[in-house]
Amino acid sequence: MLCGEYAVLCGALAIAFPTKFRQCMEVEYREGSGYVHWQSYDFEGFQWLRCSFHPNEDCSTHPLKNVLQPILAMLRYVQQQNPGAMPADKDITFRVKASFRKEWGLGSSSALIANIARWSGLDPWDLMQLSFPGSGYDVAVAFHGKALMYKIDSGQRNIRFLDFVPAWLDDFRVVFTGKKVNSRDSVNENKSMFHKLEPHVPELDRIAMGLLTADNCEEACGLLQRYEAILSRELEMEPGARLFPAYSGTIKSLGAWGGDAILVEYREGEFEEVFQNLISFNFYDILQTANTEPCT
Repeated sequence: MLCGEYAVLCGALAIAFPTKFRQCMEVEYREGSGYVHWQSYDFEGFQWLRCSFHPNEDCSTHPLKNVLQPILAMLRYVQQQNPGAMPADKDITFRVKASFRKEWGLGSSSALIANIARWSGLDPWDLMQLSFPGSGYDVAVAFHGKALMYKIDSGQRNIRFLDFVPAWLDDFRVVFTGKKVNSRDSVNENKSMFHKLEPHVPELDRIAMGLLTADNCEEACGLLQRYEAILSRELEMEPGARLFPAYSGTIKSLGAWGGDAILVEYREGEFEEVFQNLISFNFYDILQTANTEPCT
């Protein structure tokens, strides 16, 4: 998400891009009695989740209930809306495989929603409301696999796809801070302040559009700093630059503030010195180059 964090929930324009990192879902049917066998793997192939359950069972006492609850909510909805996808005489094995680290905050939950929506043929935003409620911008990116502008207007989602990436982003790097922050927890913690952003939505939208048409890095940096300053002031939160106060280049928060990823203006020498111990990519290097269809 280039811009729109928190403010998208107040009706501000969000601009977001898909990355080349993917989450693939394999679905296998076997003769059985309606049981689900769930397996999740990290980017190194390590199986971090393995469990079996029946969607109709009460899993409130299951040791993995916090992980299973959103999955169960979606699968039960699939049972109701498209029973053919979950026949009672079949067991289903789901294998979810990510090509990125969980702590990078690249939208594992939105990718899961998108994959279940494709598999079941159901509306991804209906599934989102049942499992991981939010603005839905991340679900839009994961489901469509395209760069887009996203805006909630009078409760309606307006999506416009982008067929270009601003050239000035070639002068920036995406840095993963290693400080994982749950976006939904961050939203819940700060939502009492969101009303303060509402008067600034027109200005935030102008800045967002300006970022798409900026002619150079200097112009873009000024816009990014203005955007960050408005959110920092109104939400009383520290901007991304506070994480690395000694760095002279522009730093923009991406997603939940205080963790996950940041956008950093590249300054040769200084960048390598300050961020040498963190994983980073040229912005263009992480843009999606493959399709986002789930594995079947």
